[in-house]
Amino acid sequence: MLEEILNSKADASVLSFFLTAPERSFSPFEISKRLKLSYLKTTHTLNKLVLHGQLKSFSKKGKKYYLVNPRYKLLPLIRDYLLKNGSRYQDELFSAIKNLGEVRAAFLSGLFVGEPGLPVDLLLVGKVKAEKLEDFLKRLETLMGQEINYSLMSEAEFKTRRNTFDKFIKDIFDYRHLVVCDSITK
Repeated sequence: MLEEILNSKADASVLSFFLTAPERSFSPFEISKRLKLSYLKTTHTLNKLVLHGQLKSFSKKGKKYYLVNPRYKLLPLIRDYLLKNGSRYQDELFSAIKNLGEVRAAFLSGLFVGEPGLPVDLLLVGKVKAEKLEDFLKRLETLMGQEINYSLMSEAEFKTRRNTFDKFIKDIFDYRHLVVCDSITK
């Protein structure tokens, strides 16, 4: 079965992407755009990788998203092989977030980590330029296929809410989340 994946250029490309990119969820549209594959080929490949257990999927508002299945037994072996012999994918989302202004911390939650029921997908802490944020959100919502729930707060507000065990902040950190950048809590 693994030989079948590695012998198919599209399958190997998609699996390689997921195993060498940051561990977040991706929409089929984003994968097809990044890997320059047709949308139909991308969705076929994603569904095959879910069927074989390498990826898992979830839905939010009728849209499907995919992420690595951490319980797949061959995951460490394949990831090590790909990292030694392939390229790493830089997540353009991470660099775009860092370029929004004076972002002191940024966390991906909810939709980006397979927890679509959480109240926020993106938490930004710092000073962000409104025009850049608006443009960024439009592009991101196009890639993800739906509205992104985000929150922007000052460093002082974040620290106060974190130190008082605010439920909103607690919900982000009690569940799986990704740290894009953080110069506050270190």
